[in-house]
Amino acid sequence: MSKKDGQSPMKRETLTSKQRKKVLISNDFREVLISQETSIIEQRIITMILSAVKDDQAMFITPKSSLNTATDKQLTFDDYFEGWAHQGVVDFAVSIADINPQRKMKNSAIQEALVNMTNINWLRLKDETINGYKAVPFILEPSWNKKQIFFKMDKAVMQHMLNMSQYYSIKKDLSFNTSTSNTLRFLMWLVKFNKNGGVIKEYTQLLKELSIPVTKYEGNYRFERDFLVRVKADLDNFNDISFNYSYKEGHYHFIIYDTQNAVGIDQKFPTLDELQIDRALKYLKRQRALDDQQVRIMRKLYEVRGYQELSKHLKRKIDVDVKGEAYIKAVFALIETI
Repeated sequence: MSKKDGQSPMKRETLTSKQRKKVLISNDFREVLISQETSIIEQRIITMILSAVKDDQAMFITPKSSLNTATDKQLTFDDYFEGWAHQGVVDFAVSIADINPQRKMKNSAIQEALVNMTNINWLRLKDETINGYKAVPFILEPSWNKKQIFFKMDKAVMQHMLNMSQYYSIKKDLSFNTSTSNTLRFLMWLVKFNKNGGVIKEYTQLLKELSIPVTKYEGNYRFERDFLVRVKADLDNFNDISFNYSYKEGHYHFIIYDTQNAVGIDQKFPTLDELQIDRALKYLKRQRALDDQQVRIMRKLYEVRGYQELSKHLKRKIDVDVKGEAYIKAVFALIETI
């Protein structure tokens, strides 16, 4: 990126992707990634762009504490873009090997993704000159050879990614390990609720906020099978935060947790149902004086019937003084009446 240097000719520079563990996504761009359906290849290209501009993003992040707050002048977008040599357009160069490290994707698929990202309706950005909005492509003039891809980016799009008044950090490798393009979209929706530890959403409202047509899935069962299960597996294994969920009376309850603290290396992440069963069994073992064999019997019943279903029928149905083997017999007698 070029800056002014007195009256001397301005040198044209190119931003390239850097080796980083994480990239930053502005809240403006987070909204785009939720609303815009992107392929895994496009998400990888986006990640490489974010990696290239991370140092520039840092200039727009206000320090939490500063010794010279009275004299320091926060960098403005006008200051930043003033010295651009090519009229508000920045050049990017990305290695094909970085986008396609294991060569699993055809070069033609990468080229198709680049062309798609030049679609005029990729972004809808505010246009102060008309006090309205304008549709703009995400990238301009893509080209490629056997080793690299090249493209330009408009000032308006760059500003969208540099508005760091609110931003989120994600692992750079996520887009290279994910099994579905839905993972990044859902993560961008989820991170907004991270500080609260979770969120409750009505099912159709959830789809609306994810920009998913209600007709795409035939009810919440297919949504869970085709969307949530795969996304959760990706985040459990390749991201800092993931989620558990439950569904009741038309609402999803999402619980967010830190994956590094949740389980050890190579362990299987428990589902919400499994976590609830474990808690129930610990309680029953103590309150009903169950031995290990009786606990195993109860675990099997929970697994077969499901936590919610079995708990609903057991709740306050068996006298609190019934314990041990007598309790197990009472459970089976109760199940026979269901």
